[in-house]
Amino acid sequence: MKLFLLSLIWFPTTLMIVFLSLTTLLNFEYYNKSNIAGTSQYSSYLFNLYNSDYENWVKSKLPDQDARLIVLRKFLSDYKSPLIEASEEIIKQSDIYGIDYALIPSIAMQESGGCKVIPPGSHNCWGFGIYGKRKVVFNNFEEAITAVAKTIKEAYINKGLTNPTLLEDRWTPSSIGNWSYSVNYFIGKIRQYERNLQTS
Repeated sequence: MKLFLLSLIWFPTTLMIVFLSLTTLLNFEYYNKSNIAGTSQYSSYLFNLYNSDYENWVKSKLPDQDARLIVLRKFLSDYKSPLIEASEEIIKQSDIYGIDYALIPSIAMQESGGCKVIPPGSHNCWGFGIYGKRKVVFNNFEEAITAVAKTIKEAYINKGLTNPTLLEDRWTPSSIGNWSYSVNYFIGKIRQYERNLQTS
């Protein structure tokens, strides 16, 4: 008896759902083109993601350049850092190695005042490989940034040292918290520049 009642209810319900689905499908073009109050231009494009109008609309909403580049240049400019000329390389290498783009300039700010106090001609703003009288020299900022980003990723992050506080013990073992405090401070400053850009 239960099986009979179940099939009696199931059959008409299924027919009704199929009928409504077919009706909706046949009228899809009407729904897509109709001007429904409260729908945005964006939501109407969701029905046809390969529409050239949609592609043009998306392109119009994208910034002309990476916002991180604007933030980084403003930050380095305000601190009068010579590293400003390598802003694009910082972002590029950060993306390649999957690290926060704010980390490399923040370490440079702590180690050398943003490349203002470095061994002449070394392009080494990060205290990279400097122990006692030993110093590492790079041909240019790009070469230095690549080495620093690669080392941070492979020798630190891949080994679980994922933030400045954890990096500090290996980057500068003699520090007792001052190094990581300063690096975190500059990362916070860059975040502040990001927020200022969003509100402007």
